[in-house]
Amino acid sequence: MNPRNFFSELKRRNVYKVAVAYAVVSWLVIQISSTILPTFHTPEWVLQTLVVIVALGFPIALVLAWAFEITPEGLMRVDEVDPDKSITRRTGRKLVIFIVLAAVSAAGLLLFQLSRNKQAQASGLSVALPAEKSIAVLPFVNMSAGTGSADFSDGITEEILNALAQIPDLKVAARTSAFQFKGQNVDLRRVGETLGVAYVLEGSVQRVGDDVRITSQLIDARTGYHLWSEKYDRKLTSIFAIEDEISKAIAAHMKVTLNNGGEKPLVKTATANPEAHELYLKGVARITERGAALNNAVQFFKQAITLDPNYAAAWAGLGQACELLPWYKLAPWQISLAQAQEAAERALTLDAHLAEAHTALANVLRDRLDFANATREYLTALENNPGSAETLNQYAQMLLRMGRLEDAVKQEQAAVALDPLAPNPRYMLGMMLGDLHRYNEAIAAEQIVIARNPNYTYAHFHLTYLYIYTSNYLEAEKEARAAAAQVSENPKIIAALVGAVARPSERLTALKLVTEGKIGRYSLDKVTDAFWCGMLGANEEALERLKRWRESTEQGELFSESQALWAPVFDPMRADPRYQAIMQSLGLPNAPVPLEGSR
Repeated sequence: MNPRNFFSELKRRNVYKVAVAYAVVSWLVIQISSTILPTFHTPEWVLQTLVVIVALGFPIALVLAWAFEITPEGLMRVDEVDPDKSITRRTGRKLVIFIVLAAVSAAGLLLFQLSRNKQAQASGLSVALPAEKSIAVLPFVNMSAGTGSADFSDGITEEILNALAQIPDLKVAARTSAFQFKGQNVDLRRVGETLGVAYVLEGSVQRVGDDVRITSQLIDARTGYHLWSEKYDRKLTSIFAIEDEISKAIAAHMKVTLNNGGEKPLVKTATANPEAHELYLKGVARITERGAALNNAVQFFKQAITLDPNYAAAWAGLGQACELLPWYKLAPWQISLAQAQEAAERALTLDAHLAEAHTALANVLRDRLDFANATREYLTALENNPGSAETLNQYAQMLLRMGRLEDAVKQEQAAVALDPLAPNPRYMLGMMLGDLHRYNEAIAAEQIVIARNPNYTYAHFHLTYLYIYTSNYLEAEKEARAAAAQVSENPKIIAALVGAVARPSERLTALKLVTEGKIGRYSLDKVTDAFWCGMLGANEEALERLKRWRESTEQGELFSESQALWAPVFDPMRADPRYQAIMQSLGLPNAPVPLEGSR
């Protein structure tokens, strides 16, 4: 067939018309779907898959238009109506095979998309469809002038967030994740997808002298529609009342049930002194920064307490800050824990239901290895504030030390769901999964942490260990070098340790690096030294180092360094009486405890 006859035949068989009609109808289908599908909260990949299937259908439609022709007798195959033998005929069998292959390809693509979506959800790369009763409180825009006003607007945001988190059937994205979007002009639908929430609350704070204006608006993150907005012009002395009004208005629009029929305030009048409140908010902001800023947090809380000795939240903040100081080598354990416990207990005498005070006290008791009483305090804190990702994370870390690994995973997964962008909960989740030998899940968790926080050194180190457990030594060495470089250690030394695990002939030389203390400041504690001894097959040396660690380490450090005791490298030593004696002295079991409720 020459080209002229071919194009004439295309025209005669209405292939051009079919192409135009298919394009128009496809465009309408996609436009309508892009409008309707979000209403039913379908994930983005559904529309993407529809577009691909429509695209695959285009050549099929052209083939059908060529092979069939509409006649007065109905739809007929071309070779039944065209006597011209020079025209290529599509037999029924070939046509059926082609259509079946196209349909199978489209179905396979759809299944691939479904599988990829499920895998992404399992690994945490994407979030599941948001619950109807879920919200993120974005940082209110600071419209005030003057130094330090950002702490005030951020503090107002956090107090509203914490008020909503008290509602049992409402999921509230945690501060760390919500504040990732501070100062960003981002599509709120993307915020909802990233944080796994259906609604977003945003607003602004403007303070002039003793007057404050707060605006807030509730948006459906799935559609971008504004559902509610309000402006409040009040005096600073009414700030807690405004926060309570906003929180209850949100609860009403989201149709969530409040305790005591809503008669009990979500935001209590914590202090009648606006200056004390402002100092408290500055202290909260410094706690969030961690590191050296914790010293400033302590001072701000103490100043707030000086202005109002009955300010329970300030006492709780002081307890939290003091407990954190030794974790960052800013104060001795014994002195800091004593100060933290005194502050937390003072807060509870002023407000027995203050969740932050129960958490602060639980952290102190946990650091002192008083696991039974710490558990009681954590559960009380979660009873009063079930949506606290911070409490869930701290509680999960204690459960890890206690050998309650399955319970720890359960609590940490809840923390990650509330705070998906915070690195620490997901890093800890990876550690817990690794201790359970669920290596693929653990690796996926740490990879997400590193993808979002490339300088999160602990995740690089832990990923190194996970790759060693799975005999992926090339990746283990890569991660080890990256981690060492980030903390100014010699990458060659830790790479030599990884290489020696893979090549037993090099282990004696590598073991000297450990025993002579040459593996860097991130591996100075005796538990990590014992860990590497075990990795290099020197279990006797590992047990001796653990014994020395137990005998020479004070309480707080014992807890902070004991998270490695459930690492798989120690599994071959658990039946040894020496290992069991160490665990017993810490009040820990010899083997992981089954999931609570399965016993």
